[in-house]
Amino acid sequence: MILEMRSMTRIAAALALAASQAVSAAPVAEKDYFAINPAQPTSDSTKIVVTEFFSYQCPHCYSFAKPFAAWSKSLPTDVKAELVAVSIGHTTWMPMAQTFYALKAMNAVPALDDSIFTAIHRQGAQLVNEASIAAWLGKQGVNSDEFTKYYRSFSVQLNTRRADELSRSYRLPSVPVLTVDGKYMIRISDNGKFGEQLEVANYLIDKARKERAGAKPGR
Repeated sequence: MILEMRSMTRIAAALALAASQAVSAAPVAEKDYFAINPAQPTSDSTKIVVTEFFSYQCPHCYSFAKPFAAWSKSLPTDVKAELVAVSIGHTTWMPMAQTFYALKAMNAVPALDDSIFTAIHRQGAQLVNEASIAAWLGKQGVNSDEFTKYYRSFSVQLNTRRADELSRSYRLPSVPVLTVDGKYMIRISDNGKFGEQLEVANYLIDKARKERAGAKPGR
């Protein structure tokens, strides 16, 4: 009986050690995240910027949208989270990317973000061009004429092009992707483990913070 108890104690201790090692294991470069070479300038040099590159047309971006939004609300003051809509070479994704920048100019993104994703991926809405998008937005209470004015504006078209140029600078393999401080990239997998992937983002934020302070990462 004593030997059995000792054996069980050793097993419990081994399991506890393994669990603690799993929790404390640092993310692995070129597996959990990738270095961006060369590093890219961000939208705000005074903060550690975490950028999600996404498309409303992407089903994986739909899955990741709420977890990322919830995580973004808890970030410290030296960190800025932002969304960048891109088409990554899909011409059919371009109208919705342009829509994002039009709605952003109208300060309407937060109110409509989830509704757009739901309409496309749950309700089968065919939001594929200016006319269909304006008509759908009109049913959501958006002034269609005002939306069309912004959608066709030079600034919105410029922001749409710049976003796609940025995606090429980062050499995005797909979406959704997170970039941290213009230095690191996380290729988000739609595998039900968004919490683990966002922990990698937390690790990279800390890593970037230490690098900015001149300290060696991990110390």
